[in-house]
This record gives sequence, C-alpha cells and structure tokens, in this order.
Amino acid sequence: MGEKLSVTTAIIGLLAVGGKTIDALWDLNTPANKANSVFATALQEIKQCRSTVHILYKTFSLVESAQLPFPERGTWIEADYLIATMTDTVLAVSDMQAICATLNLERQGLATPLAEDVAMGHDYSSSYEQSIHALCSRIRWHNLSMTMMMTILKCPGESDAQNSRVGLERRMTRLLAANTNLSGRMRQLEDVFDGQVVDRESLPHYSPPARQQAFWVPQRLASSAASMVTTSAGGDQRSDNQDTLRMLSPFSGYTLADIPVLSIIPLPVTTAELVDGNEFYTFAYARRVSRDLSELMQYQAGQGTSQSLGVILGRTNNTSIDNGGSTSSAGSSNESGPVVGEVQPDTQRKKWRFRRFRVKQRWRFP
Repeated sequence: MGEKLSVTTAIIGLLAVGGKTIDALWDLNTPANKANSVFATALQEIKQCRSTVHILYKTFSLVESAQLPFPERGTWIEADYLIATMTDTVLAVSDMQAICATLNLERQGLATPLAEDVAMGHDYSSSYEQSIHALCSRIRWHNLSMTMMMTILKCPGESDAQNSRVGLERRMTRLLAANTNLSGRMRQLEDVFDGQVVDRESLPHYSPPARQQAFWVPQRLASSAASMVTTSAGGDQRSDNQDTLRMLSPFSGYTLADIPVLSIIPLPVTTAELVDGNEFYTFAYARRVSRDLSELMQYQAGQGTSQSLGVILGRTNNTSIDNGGSTSSAGSSNESGPVVGEVQPDTQRKKWRFRRFRVKQRWRFP
C-alpha cells in the first residue's frame, strides 16, 4: 500500500530526489550535442523545479512559524491548490526518474531497447523524447504555480500579489478541469483523518502555540465557509473559480491561513507509487532531516547551498563530483539558502609542504 504523502514529506522528498535526478540527466546529456537537447531541457526544468521547491520550503516555514510579512495573504491560497500542485509535481518527477533509470540501463547494455527502435535504427532515447517533453511541460507548469504562491505570500507589491492570486486560481481551474486523474485522486482524501483529533506536537518541525493544542479537520471544515467570501474587485471571478473547485476534496474551502501546519495536509499519492518513494518521501525521513533543513534555511543565500543540501539529505558530494553531477546541480538551490561549511575527513585534507631555499650565488652589481 505504502505511506500517504503530506505537503511536508512531498517538499522534502522533491529536494532529495531532485539532486539525484539532476545527476542522472547530466550523465545522459554527456557528451552534450544536438541529439541530447531533450536531456538539456529536462535538466534545466528539474534544476529550476528544485530551486523553486527549496524557496517554497523556506516560505512555508514562515507560514508555520507565523512570520509572514503579509499574514492576511495566507487566505488567498486555497489548500486544494497546494494539494493539486504538489501531487502532480511528485508524480511528474517520479516519471522522469523512471525514464532516466531505464535509459541509463540501456546505455550500459543492461536493458533491452524497444524492438521498433532497433529495427529502424533509432537512438535508444528517441522513443522517450515525446514523454520527456510532456513531463517538462508539466513540471514547468507547476513551477510557475509555485512561484505565484510565493509571490502572493511575500511580494511587497499589492498589485503583483493580486495578479498572482487571480492567475493562480485560473491555472488551478484549468488544471483540475483537464486532468481528470488528478481530480479523481483528490476526491480520495475523504476519509484520511477518520474524524480523529491530530496532535500538533506529533508533527515534525512544528512548535504548537499554547492556546491551541489539537487540530480537528471536520470541525474546522464546517466553520470555514466564511473564508470563501471575497471582497476585492475581482471577487466575482474568484468566486466562480472557487465554486468549481469547492467539492474537490475535504479541504475545499480551506486556505493556508486555516491550516498553517503543512505536514497535516495529505496528498492523494503514496510512497509505493513513486520512484524512491519508500526512501525519500516517508514521514520518518522527513523527521530525520527536518531539523537540519530548518537550520539551513536560517542563513543567507550563497554558494555551497546545493552541496549542503546533499549532505543533509543523505547524498554524497564526492560521487557527484566524480560523475560531473555537481556541475549540473550547482546553482539549483543557491538562490535561497545559506552557506554551510562541510567538514572534510582528515584523510582528504591536503598536506602542505614548505621548502627552504638557499642562495647559491649572490649577484654583485658594480
């Protein structure tokens, strides 16, 4: 069956598998040439997605700690928008991982290419080119949606935030109307809590306030109808969009202001459905790395963030450097993270030797 993902485990899992996928695409794109341009496109999209997810993690940390510069804007983002975006993102990245794994095996001669490609003399990657382009489009779509969410929550300009709000609602309406599989998945969340009270203290990297110790979704669902009222000039259009999405899941009508604990928002996807799901998308993995990730987000942006993420998330940087992967993944998260110095083992430290120079002949000038 597998473990059901939450928004928190999805974000942390994407950070972990993002670096791994970047390295795989880097290998497939080497040597770089026109025939491998599809891998270069996929590499760019995965790098951009990982960078955006990194910044999103930092932004949502402000949501959970009630430190947003504009806290009232938390009501502008529906919980369903976040559920839909993160669900389809992890599915798309997982599909990209599966294609990369298959192509790497074929390149190494450990897997048999499709008979049609062999008969027609096609390159081993040609049969996957259309699928890779489709996945790049999906990932690019969700990357822009996540960027709009961050603009809503942090942009100082009110008009820019309002434009992102309207744009996000329209994008979600189009996405869920066209993607019936995703809409069907969201309707499967009905019994996720079974009417039980969830203790906030049991959630990872969350400090519960003294005034509220438990969170009961069915109770809040009944009382959150008032949050659906819009007061801006574009309220009629947003109301129509909200009516379209209102019955998608039990969280329809909720906003980030209603549910600031992202680890309590489930996604309609399980670890068994994802490549590396049981390794990087589990609650136990999120709990193990969440403290170090939270500390990483406290620092200013700078070089070395991608390497620091690799250390925290359990990836070895030496392997990436040997394979050339560090060049591809460097900069994927440098826009939003701190510099953390990595401690090198004594055996890897370079020993400097100082030599003494003796003057054998002295020049005399008249």
